[in-house]
Amino acid sequence: MRTISVISLGENTLHSVVEQLRRYLGEEVDVRGFSVERGFDETFDDDIVVLTGDTIYRLVYERVQTAKKVIIARRALRYEFIEPLLSINDNEHVLLVNDTEDSCAEAIDQLRRHGFDSFTYHPYYPGMSDYAPCSVAITPGEPHLIPKRVQGVIDIGTRQVDITTITEVLVELGMLETSGSLASAEYVKDIMNVTKQLSSLNQRLDYSNFLNMTILDKFPKALLFCGEAGEITYFNEKMTHIFHEREMREFGIQDLFGEDFDLTEAYSERDHIVHVRDKTLITSVEKIEDHEQVITYLLEIENYDTFQQVDRELRKKMKSSTYTAQYNFEHLHTRNGAMKEMIGLARKMARGQSTILIQGESGTGKEILAQSIHNESARSKRPFVAVNLAALSSSILESELFGYESGAFTGAHKGGKKGLFEEAHTGTIFMDEIGDAPLELQVKLLRVLQEGAVRKVGGTEQIPVDVRIIAATNKDLEQQVRDGSFREDLYYRLNILPIETIPIRERREDISPLLQYYLNHYAEEEVYDLSQYLDEGAISFLENHPWPGNVRELMNVVEYIVNMRSVSGKLSYDELPAYLKREGASSQGLKKVVQSSGLSEEEEVLFMIYRKFGIGRRKIVEGLRQKGVYIGEGKVKSIIYSLKDKGWIEVNKGVRGCTITEEGRTYIKEHVNG
Repeated sequence: MRTISVISLGENTLHSVVEQLRRYLGEEVDVRGFSVERGFDETFDDDIVVLTGDTIYRLVYERVQTAKKVIIARRALRYEFIEPLLSINDNEHVLLVNDTEDSCAEAIDQLRRHGFDSFTYHPYYPGMSDYAPCSVAITPGEPHLIPKRVQGVIDIGTRQVDITTITEVLVELGMLETSGSLASAEYVKDIMNVTKQLSSLNQRLDYSNFLNMTILDKFPKALLFCGEAGEITYFNEKMTHIFHEREMREFGIQDLFGEDFDLTEAYSERDHIVHVRDKTLITSVEKIEDHEQVITYLLEIENYDTFQQVDRELRKKMKSSTYTAQYNFEHLHTRNGAMKEMIGLARKMARGQSTILIQGESGTGKEILAQSIHNESARSKRPFVAVNLAALSSSILESELFGYESGAFTGAHKGGKKGLFEEAHTGTIFMDEIGDAPLELQVKLLRVLQEGAVRKVGGTEQIPVDVRIIAATNKDLEQQVRDGSFREDLYYRLNILPIETIPIRERREDISPLLQYYLNHYAEEEVYDLSQYLDEGAISFLENHPWPGNVRELMNVVEYIVNMRSVSGKLSYDELPAYLKREGASSQGLKKVVQSSGLSEEEEVLFMIYRKFGIGRRKIVEGLRQKGVYIGEGKVKSIIYSLKDKGWIEVNKGVRGCTITEEGRTYIKEHVNG
């Protein structure tokens, strides 16, 4: 008679497996059982030796070498014990109780492979004095071993040998045709019982889960659920635009939002502002409780840029007046200290009524600053009229600014027309590119500033106007005064409250937030990170680009990126506009010239002042650039103060600007020319 020996760790498992095999094999095969717990001295030469796990094989390896076939049984949970496991909450800490450490590990592995991988398992076996305190214990047929203090007990019974192992045994014995039908019938019966047991539950849960997940994914905000300790339990699809899915599965709230993020503190605030990876997020925290016990925390997260965009669009729709200022100081996004000081200065200027002169490079947001000043002022409810003096021909500038009477010139409207100064009455007029105003117009502008009245073209009447003037230019007006292309008396009339904008290259910490802000502005989706549109090489290039066109150039580049990105891909450095890459290459060349000149930045500025009889800060910057020396205007300003403190230069008011002293000349002769 053919023989099979079954070897297991414990007696309970042994009896269950032997009984199962005898049911399939009948009287034709002698099935014997041995357990490590009971002990044995045999060396096995059976037709088949069935081991109940890998651990057994390591223990009895030498004793089963003479057997014709050794099979390590694959075992499965019994269907009738599955439902109690489904009642355990996800992330629950459970005690897994078995007779040995190895059998605990084996049972945990088995449960995880069966899909019960959301629990935190803590093994427990006889002889352990220290174990994790858990309210629930799971055991495969060893309930008598469970510590008394554990209240919730789930006995999943001794695991059965699965159908694949039974089939392997029957094939090896040549009994598949005779006994296979019984094994398959029992297997199908088990499947049907499991199906019946779970079908009603699945029918209720499937639709509910599908509906819940769809609602959460379609929700307009990013959502994240977490426990009191910060462990993340669920997140919707929009959260993956802020953090990688892997991060949210592996890390907790403080790993993502920073160690200072506190759920309790955020819950107490209506809208909690969090800065994460150059993104500003608005988080709203809700506490979900059941019988005063916290079940979970829900975090609703919104991109601050998108929030501002919606707010801005609503404001646009609410404003019906033709002459309105759309921007305010909140639109001047910055993390730069000098920029914040400039905004603070502008806020102070907004409180007054005096004329303001804004100077700065093209694209640095001079009109946004002008509108912000207007909206912060007492005139905020009154008209804001903007005119670009470089965009209009000199022949029509006067009629546009001051208006005209009927019949004043060929083509004039019957009844005449109000000028922009009249339209701005009681409000603000913003004259951009004031440095491009023709000299003949400058005379008339000066008269308006002095008299507070305008005279229409073709008219004789002086019309009083109450306007605040904000002028702006990207040119060096001091130099234009010296050159005779700008009236000195008009310059002093305009330069009552001077303020200078800061180029973006001097506030590099703002580049990434601005790129993301304008991506949200131009894209038709919510953008949480630059990496959604650009690869690392392109991001690095843009963050280090000199941006000679400042924010205006940056906006154009972002619009290019949004239009040129493929559906699934990201733009690389090679796909950026050619002119942008040429600018970058030119910037690198300038930096090399500065590094190889042999002079320090301070000496470069001093030498530039030495060569001129009076020179302003802006002209110094332009002169240095012509030499290939790249120093920002803000840096030049601080160098000038340093040179003045050393006694090497004098800083004069008005058109003379900076002049060199005898001490400065001596330094130049000894250290620079020498």
